[in-house]
Amino acid sequence: MSGLTWDESMATGDPLVDQQHQNIHELVDYVEAMRDRPELLMQVLDRLMEHVDCHFTTEETLMEKTGYTGEEEAEHIAEHRKLTQDARDAVLKFRTGELTRMEPVVEFLRTWLADHVHNRDKKFIDYVRARGGMAVVPEPWAAKPLEVGEWVA
Repeated sequence: MSGLTWDESMATGDPLVDQQHQNIHELVDYVEAMRDRPELLMQVLDRLMEHVDCHFTTEETLMEKTGYTGEEEAEHIAEHRKLTQDARDAVLKFRTGELTRMEPVVEFLRTWLADHVHNRDKKFIDYVRARGGMAVVPEPWAAKPLEVGEWVA
């Protein structure tokens, strides 16, 4: 697989947030690997969107619990909303045949993730850790495992 992948330099220090970042990167790898298997690609894209939603809910719940407010919070959440909309648009374009290659989407996601983790998440998690907080999986995902891999043959 090509492009930027998750590595320890992207670790924020929060075990759950870091695991979620790793899962998202792994799913982006699967998107890239499934480019010649459209029947599986849609499953991977759906799972990726599910993980991204869970991750953003995890972070935003943690923001609320730790009092992370103001301009930094607003910008962070705005980035979440923009990526979610852009990703949904890409999935819709792929489903309708308007988008036939996932490589530009994969490259965009890798770049966005690295930038967001380094410029937003690390700063946010530093704030959380200074207050003794840590992330927990939000409902309704709390009872649902977040493992990836075994469902893609």
